[in-house]
Parts: sequence; C-alpha cells; structure tokens
Amino acid sequence: MDKSNPASVGLCGDLDEIAAIDEIEAIFGVTLDYADAPSWQTAGDVFRSLLNVLPADVANASDTWDRFAAALTHETGVDPATITPNSPLLDEALPWRGLGNLSRMMAMLLIASAAILVLLVLVLR
Repeated sequence: MDKSNPASVGLCGDLDEIAAIDEIEAIFGVTLDYADAPSWQTAGDVFRSLLNVLPADVANASDTWDRFAAALTHETGVDPATITPNSPLLDEALPWRGLGNLSRMMAMLLIASAAILVLLVLVLR
C-alpha cells in the first residue's frame, strides 16, 4: 500500500457515515463524543475518539484496530485490511462527492427530465 495515498474508507456523505459510526458504537458498546466529529477526516481521527471512550484493556488490545477497521468499512465493503490511520473517510473519487443531497437530487431530476423529453420527441415524430 502506498502510504502517501492510503485507501479510502469509501464513505460518500450520503448518511453512510452515520451507519459506520453506529456500527463502531455497537461493536464496542460505547458512544463516541460527537463534539469530535467536525475534525474526523481520516480513520485515525475516528479511532482516536474511540480510544478516548474505551476502557484501557480494550483500547490496548491487539485486535482493537482490526475490529475498528472492520466496523468502519462494514457499510462500504472496502477491505478493512487496506485501511490505515491515514485513510480518508470520504472517497474523493466518487462522482457526486461534494454535492449535497438536494443538489444531487436536482441533478438527477434534470437528467431524467431531459431523457424523457428526448424520448417524447422521438416517439412523436
């Protein structure tokens, strides 16, 4: 794995990040401090927040990172073995990345409307 370009966790900002955090909390039986959430950019950022709420014996267990990575990637299907602390949470390569849900919906409606218009023109000829 290229450490300068780690694999993304694959989240895309369509509420799958909520499911990923829920999965982590369920697996470890804790609630993360959501005040930290604005600073969560990488898997390591979330992991540090997890370590802050875990009992010391669980935080220091040899399998804690592996369990965390599996929970974090459960929603996306990314291989947890490819995730490092530097892995970005969001997948910048996704075509709709950066658009809000409303913008995404409006774009899809525009594309669908154009397709329907083309079909009507073809049928009415």
